[in-house]
Amino acid sequence: MPTVDDVLEHVGEFGWFQKQAFLLLCLISASLAPIYVGIVFLGFTPDHHCRSPGVAELSQRCGWSPAEELNYTVPGLGSAGEASFLSQCMKYEVDWNQSTLDCVDPLSSLAANRSHLPLSPCEHGWVYDTPGSSIVTEVWP
Repeated sequence: MPTVDDVLEHVGEFGWFQKQAFLLLCLISASLAPIYVGIVFLGFTPDHHCRSPGVAELSQRCGWSPAEELNYTVPGLGSAGEASFLSQCMKYEVDWNQSTLDCVDPLSSLAANRSHLPLSPCEHGWVYDTPGSSIVTEVWP
């Protein structure tokens, strides 16, 4: 099997044109390096959950903390409070503007068990739990 040196002897030496082309490509790659590395930091997907319209008014009226609001509106929270994949893509099919909802546990008046509440896919966007912006938060509000 021929080596690289054998191939270079057969093709020709590394001349002036090849050196110029190699140097030009190295300079172009070096100038684009921040873009190559930056996409790693700009393209991350922050923690998020489905936006439920009408929850903001009820949350303000009841004085819920963000953790309480998340607990009442997002299905599938684990024991440690971490959202599962299901909770990122689905929301409870609840009309949050009705006056019969209680501030202590609003879902208890609708069903004895939360697993019996109907779920629907996200249609009103996302709520991102991380401040700031990334490519993901700018493209999929």
